[in-house]
Amino acid sequence: MKMKLLPWVVMTGALTLTACGGSDGLLGEDNDVDMMYPEAGTEDPTDRPRPPEGEPTMTTTDEFLLDVAGNPVFLRGVTLEYYKDTAQMIQAIEPIAATGANAVRLMIDSSVTEDQLDGALSTIANNNMVAVVSLTDDGSALHCQESSDAIVDAVNTLWLDQWISVLAQDRYQGRVIINIADGWGPMGVFNASSLGYKEYIDTYKALIRRFREAGFKLPLMIDGANCGQDFNAFLVGRGDELLAADAEKNLIFAADGDGQRWDSADKIIAANTLLAQQDVPFVMNAFGGSETGDFPVDETEFMAQAVGDTALVVDTPWVGSDDGVGYLNAFGETLDLTSGATSLDVFMDRRYLEFMRVSPGSSNYAPNGTTGIAMYLMDENGNRLRLGMSLARELRENVWNKLRFDVPAEIDPANLLDGATEFDQAAVTHVGIEILANGKSDLAEGEIKFDNLNLFPGVPPMYTAEFNTDGDSEGWGGNGADFTTADGSLQALPTGEQINYQLGGSTLGLIDFSSVLNVTVRMFLPEEYSGDGLWGQAFAQFCDDWSAWNQVSMPVAQLVPGQWSELKFNVDFSGTNCINTKQSFGLQLGGISLPKSQSVLIDSIVIEDPSARPTKIVTDTQYKATFTGGTEGFVNAGWDGGQVEVSNVDGELVATVPAGDGGAVNKADVNSVQEINFAGNLTVKARLFLPEEYSGSEFWMTFFFQSGSWQHFPFGEVDMSGITYGEWNDLQFEITDEDYPEGFSRTLSPQMFGFQYGGTLAGQFKLDDIEIIGDSVVDDLQPIYEQGFSTMGSIDDLAVDFTQGALDSGSMLAAKKPGYHVVPFGWTASTWFDTSALTIADDVQGEVLTERGEEIVNGANGIAETSFPVMFE
Repeated sequence: MKMKLLPWVVMTGALTLTACGGSDGLLGEDNDVDMMYPEAGTEDPTDRPRPPEGEPTMTTTDEFLLDVAGNPVFLRGVTLEYYKDTAQMIQAIEPIAATGANAVRLMIDSSVTEDQLDGALSTIANNNMVAVVSLTDDGSALHCQESSDAIVDAVNTLWLDQWISVLAQDRYQGRVIINIADGWGPMGVFNASSLGYKEYIDTYKALIRRFREAGFKLPLMIDGANCGQDFNAFLVGRGDELLAADAEKNLIFAADGDGQRWDSADKIIAANTLLAQQDVPFVMNAFGGSETGDFPVDETEFMAQAVGDTALVVDTPWVGSDDGVGYLNAFGETLDLTSGATSLDVFMDRRYLEFMRVSPGSSNYAPNGTTGIAMYLMDENGNRLRLGMSLARELRENVWNKLRFDVPAEIDPANLLDGATEFDQAAVTHVGIEILANGKSDLAEGEIKFDNLNLFPGVPPMYTAEFNTDGDSEGWGGNGADFTTADGSLQALPTGEQINYQLGGSTLGLIDFSSVLNVTVRMFLPEEYSGDGLWGQAFAQFCDDWSAWNQVSMPVAQLVPGQWSELKFNVDFSGTNCINTKQSFGLQLGGISLPKSQSVLIDSIVIEDPSARPTKIVTDTQYKATFTGGTEGFVNAGWDGGQVEVSNVDGELVATVPAGDGGAVNKADVNSVQEINFAGNLTVKARLFLPEEYSGSEFWMTFFFQSGSWQHFPFGEVDMSGITYGEWNDLQFEITDEDYPEGFSRTLSPQMFGFQYGGTLAGQFKLDDIEIIGDSVVDDLQPIYEQGFSTMGSIDDLAVDFTQGALDSGSMLAAKKPGYHVVPFGWTASTWFDTSALTIADDVQGEVLTERGEEIVNGANGIAETSFPVMFE
């Protein structure tokens, strides 16, 4: 849960300073030495100036930048394009400091002289701000470029030559961060598993060593690839490589918040979560916003997330596969949660997912973890009700997962805990979290994090029949059976092959059939009915003369003889004549073989109007490939011997194929696109160009997904009769709930996304603008209770309710501690003054701030509210 300012400072202090730097990593110091650079550990052979030995600098821990006094530093400042007009831009430094900023990202290029750099750094120092000195250019060699020659030359001729006499001065060592290059690195990769970052990493490792050999101990900032936007460059051990190359263990990873990968709060949080695992502080050294770009970002989201978000962390000391614990949180009041809901954010260590081969010898792995996370409630009488449980194999790795459970209108006794026989949804006093080993393996261990434990009010059912009073059928009758009401159920002993349950009279007026309704019937079918060919339906009759009839099927296949079963189905009679003149509503169960000695029992009938619960439809682009650089991870999937070669030509995905080829093209890194969500309807769009000679050929194409458990789902067969050959064609495919195949995991990230093809002609065909748009329905209710674990007290107050297996109360009290949902991070916003929509001030002196500037400086979570002084001595 978001922290207010004071708790943010307090909690950050509690969670900081646990360890400094990082480990030596898994790489030897000489693992990647390129002979064109001095070997790690050799002394600088030049006579250039060197920073004084022992001069204090800012340092870093696994998560934070620290000032020379050892206090956490969260950069809050702006980007100043100093190189564009040094005489003019130096006048901006004092006005920037006047906003309360504690940092300036000072952009310089090769035209900036030694004296000009010294003048800017001296002015920044006199105004008690950190200088993040960042090397940029016009985009011809460094910014958004990927050749290593230019950056190597810049370090040799600029950083360690032209400017070194300034940067080596003792007065700057504790005040400066060197940002080696602005947005240099490979373009269009955005794939954590790609080998495309190798030259980037090797180059930066060598350059880090050059700076250290030159005597610099101050923090070095490394920008992400692809103009700074691609944070994947630091993942999958590459961050460890960079840290291992740094003798001072004093690095900062940085990103430029712009474009499709940063255009929502969820994406910012996902990036932060992954970067927090790299044991190096993370800074947004720039971010866009103000409705600019093809995928506009929101500057206020960056500022809101930068404050950080605390969480509860539980590191269970597992012993056996039957271990478990329940933590209980008290409200301090009694809440009515009838037909309400609960939600909880969960992050599990990857080991709990227990990835296994999908079949012997397969190279594909899918999660198989059984560790369970459940939520339960306690009422004022101490009764406990489990609401539901999610297994580790149903959760996504390396991201926060939101669990949601409804509070049932009718209680299933199987969900009552600890011997309870009833539960009062209208008098709830506690909410609990269960962590259950549930048969997990010994290797499944590590921290589990929790946040945003919320309770939502309910919307009472439109109609409920519970048959709790003997002899009271609550208006239900019918024919084809002898009906009685006893022992909490409506009992029907068949006298014919079809039981007709019918509700009439004034009670019928409670049901409004003008919208789609959800019906839940809890029914017990005795074992002696197991061989019958049963069918079922719900029906209603309307009009004064009873002439309008409508019916829907009832899913009797869900009935399990000898057990209580819940039949859930929708009723849509909204288009029936005389909809407001209701005569009867009922259920029919047919196909019964006589005679029968045991009655069919109905425990409850609940009718709900889902439109009565406030909801909203959230539609968003979850993924889009525009192929502005590279193939966006699309590769030959290797199926059926396919020989397709994929390339990017003029911003289009070009597939080159021989005659008669067949195979598939897959986005190899689609598993890392966490925004793809199968919970709701999807729309998949693409543009396809087929040459004129394909007309009349046997060519075919079908788009597909494979789920997180590798179930294949072909959903988009291209209708070749609708293709205009020799021109671009817009394709669009709709995926609804009914389209997903049985067993398709809708909670995990997909393993594959792409298209299959066959019957090719020798040559090329092209695709562009491949887009996945998600359409999901979410509750639009405000929580009536929120627990965000934002204080130590909220974590301390979480009681151990029960333990199972070898766990005990003492060890599980010790197992909980504070942690982070979002690790706080620093930022320097774009841009103090220029002619673009990103300008913060209307002039260099900042006498008038733009609308964007007011948000960044004086708005919620802005500079004035969240900037704290930095200690420089």
